[in-house]
Amino acid sequence: MLIEAFTEAKDPSAPHTNEDRLVILPGRAYAVIDGVTDRLGTRYDGMLSGQYAAVTVQRALEHMLSAPDNPEDPIAIVRALTATIASAYEAHGMAEKVQSDWNLRISAALALVLVRHETVDVILVGDSGVRINGDHILRVEKDLDLITSILRREAWPVIGRKVSDPEKQEQVSRRVTWHGTRQPLDAVADTLDAGDMDFIENRAIAANLEALPHVQRADIENLVRGGIVNAQGGYQNNASLQLGYPCLDGFEVPQHMIEIQRLPRSEVRTVEIYSDGYFKPGDAFGVAAWEKAFAEAERDDPAKVLLYPSPKGSTASLWADDRTYLGVRF
Repeated sequence: MLIEAFTEAKDPSAPHTNEDRLVILPGRAYAVIDGVTDRLGTRYDGMLSGQYAAVTVQRALEHMLSAPDNPEDPIAIVRALTATIASAYEAHGMAEKVQSDWNLRISAALALVLVRHETVDVILVGDSGVRINGDHILRVEKDLDLITSILRREAWPVIGRKVSDPEKQEQVSRRVTWHGTRQPLDAVADTLDAGDMDFIENRAIAANLEALPHVQRADIENLVRGGIVNAQGGYQNNASLQLGYPCLDGFEVPQHMIEIQRLPRSEVRTVEIYSDGYFKPGDAFGVAAWEKAFAEAERDDPAKVLLYPSPKGSTASLWADDRTYLGVRF
């Protein structure tokens, strides 16, 4: 067996801020956990909520799956992790506040691979991915993320006509994506005016309607106008909405949103698990191949507005996101 792993924070100079975590239990379980970036600066035990979520899930998984009587049912594992986060709210006196304010919740995406006697089980909650045998990718795609990515793409050239500093352009574009086109204008008044915001909103809605004809206009308008902070949380673990998406946040994850794949162990040669900081998969197994692909994506589209649409891009000092890779060759 060969195991290769790599993780780096979006700020390489501050590795302690990394919101990704790894679980490596050789011959038993492997996971990448991606803490959802905090929206309001909420801290738990001195950590921002995304990092605290990832650490909480990591510790719970390691404890649970190391036990002799570890659960084998994927749904039971997800429910146990949900209960662990719910207990964390209780411990921090946040149980009532998080009921009504989704921005205070601690959230994480999970990509988990369990090695059984006869099978390899893949469990996905969120948008981290798993590649099997170098060519079969399992990942839950979120139309919701594409909507906010297109919003940022449409805002990018408008901002670029107003500022010459690439870092300022990235900062303002994230602000638009984060808070939407109907945010108070004083937050962006040094760069954008009401006419700019109206133009960005109209372009973003039209572009999303073209790219996602199956998505209701009301949902597109809601996300464009409200952005991630004001609109996205209402879709989290919400099975009643078309754009509902799964996430570990201490609240029930609808069972049909949990992606479970069971593969014959004899047919699985390699497993690669990765967080969404990788915008392009490696052309071979291993950290070197995935880092090469990462460097290519950064070279070809550092702002993430052309080839790899994203709600955030890279700058000279910061990557767009934390990234983590875990590869296992059996």
